[in-house]
Amino acid sequence: MINELNYVTPAGLDDAYSLLKAEHFWPLAGATDLIPQMRRMELPVETLVDISCLPELSSIRLNQTNLEIGALCTHGELVESKFLQENAVSLVEAAASIGCQQTRNRGTLGGNIANASPAADTIPPLLTFDAVVHLGSQQGKRTMRLSDLLIGPGKTAIEAGELIEWISFVPLKGHGLAFLKLGKRNGMSISIGSVAVAIALDKSGVINDARIAMGSVAPTAVRCNTAEAVLLGEIPCAELYDKAGEVLVDDISPIDDVRASANYRRITASALVKQALSIAEGRIQ
Repeated sequence: MINELNYVTPAGLDDAYSLLKAEHFWPLAGATDLIPQMRRMELPVETLVDISCLPELSSIRLNQTNLEIGALCTHGELVESKFLQENAVSLVEAAASIGCQQTRNRGTLGGNIANASPAADTIPPLLTFDAVVHLGSQQGKRTMRLSDLLIGPGKTAIEAGELIEWISFVPLKGHGLAFLKLGKRNGMSISIGSVAVAIALDKSGVINDARIAMGSVAPTAVRCNTAEAVLLGEIPCAELYDKAGEVLVDDISPIDDVRASANYRRITASALVKQALSIAEGRIQ
């Protein structure tokens, strides 16, 4: 049960930061994670600050060499973005896998990151892009690598009164990208395992860049450095992808929970990586 709450709409971003410095004031955007947490009495919320209409946080743009995505962009907007379809298809595929259409129309990229679920679907693709998170508060601005922002399940380095303003990364030109997810059902599924990959070849057909990130197999979504290293300098083939899937167990630390056992997740992770690498190879430009 949610107790009686106050609700305010800030006049702009500066006003939002002024409000959020107060204790128990909480930002409200898509609320797809916030409302369930409040119903479970997990958050000490007294006043909701509705940031959902702040235009500064709602665009997708290319700034010099960096692709910048506003934190308030919904998953539906990511899916529909022609720009992202051409430059970050794995992120588009991840956003398309989230919930149902209604959830995608409300849930935001910033919220998916700030919630810090190990199963957050948009985080593995962003990790393969070496994404940077841009934060703001009344004290000023700062940036952090997404990999450093994630501390543990539901925990981030975001400080009280701070908001994610946007996420940036350099598009991977010439790479093949892919995202895959396994859940118990297609709709409204929390993943048992998910993977995003990016690979590129040099002129001789050898892999010269390999990036693999997984969700739901560790306390946070993680880059799989051991599996990546196996691929570098090799010619892509099914046997190589099998090897990457085998060594992947050194990069992950799955647990038993209501959705799957740790052992099943290890098997799933290996299979997902092999399949995703094969798909990504076929997309190399």
